[in-house]
This record gives sequence, structure tokens and C-alpha cells, in this order.
Amino acid sequence: MTNQKTDPIFERQEYHQSLMNKMKIESSSVDTCRPEGEKTLYIEKLEQRVKTLKSIAEDMTEKSKNLGKKFRVEFEEDRKMIEEYYRTLKERMNNIRQTSGEAWKELGKGTSSALEDFIKGIKNAVSKFK
Repeated sequence: MTNQKTDPIFERQEYHQSLMNKMKIESSSVDTCRPEGEKTLYIEKLEQRVKTLKSIAEDMTEKSKNLGKKFRVEFEEDRKMIEEYYRTLKERMNNIRQTSGEAWKELGKGTSSALEDFIKGIKNAVSKFK
């Protein structure tokens, strides 16, 4: 009988489940990150979520280095998309910081959309760890 602690398939499934749990928590937090109220509070919420999501993406990148070549090649495509979503999101966050008055709320809608894209990209990559 295979020892589950050393079985690579079991390990990947376990890792996948832990990532899904993190993503579930983070995805539920997106709804509370809408461009309402104060600009600084909105930016703080965004930064907190982006930091957590970026950490998950970096963890997956590190973990992928220990997996098979075929998996690494597929994951590299996902990683590039995630990085693109991340750059777009950071750019939009910077635009909000530089915007004065109430105009930031309109930019915030696009930023929230960019956050959702970032999350979808990460979820797509997470699904490959099954």
C-alpha cells in the first residue's frame, strides 16, 4: 500500500484543496471590496486582497518547480496570464490613487473588475493542481 504522505498524487490533491480553501475565503472577500465610501479605505482593502492573492500565486509558482515538465509548461502559461492581470490591477490601483474628487469611484468599478480577472486567473491555475 502506498504511503499517502509520500504519494505525489495525494500530495498534489492535498495542496490543491488547501489552495481552494484559501481562494474560497479570498473570493468571498471581493464582494466587500467595492468602490464605496472613502477612497483610502477602498485602496487598503484592495491592497490587502492583492497581497494575499499574490502570495497564493507565488506559492503556486514555487510549488510548480517541483512537478513534472508538462505541468510546468502548462502552469507557465497560466502564470504569465496571472502576471498580466496583476499588472493591470496595479496600474488601475495607481490611477485611483492619483485621481481626485469623486472620479475615483468610476475608476474603482474597472479596478474591481480587474481584481475579479486576477482571481479567475489564479483559480484557473489552482484547478491544474488536481
